[in-house]
Amino acid sequence: MKNQVDKLKAILLDLSKVTETERSAIARRAFDEIAKLTSQKESLLTQFDEIASSLTSKELTDQLITELDSIRMRAEENAKILKSTATGAKEARQRLKKIREADLNTGAYGANGTALRNPNASTITTKA
Repeated sequence: MKNQVDKLKAILLDLSKVTETERSAIARRAFDEIAKLTSQKESLLTQFDEIASSLTSKELTDQLITELDSIRMRAEENAKILKSTATGAKEARQRLKKIREADLNTGAYGANGTALRNPNASTITTKA
């Protein structure tokens, strides 16, 4: 069973590296890398679960459990950062849409009270 514990330690080391790489990718806004890292994390967690379920509670040392908890906390922090980033991007898109729509409004209204829109108001053109 020592071999199984060594495998768990190796998996935890890999998980730690993946979560740190994920944090770095989040900071760099390299979202294409994050999807690949998520697949790696899922695979490593599956391997961990398979091995851990074959061990007795005595073989799962406090050190292993502490390391896994630490990795879990970092992964949760990464998830929170990703969620906040997604929320921020969504809100920015909505704000830009409102600004774009405001640019289209000419400030003049038709006889029926509807706003007259100028489709070229937010278009930049160059003159020769």
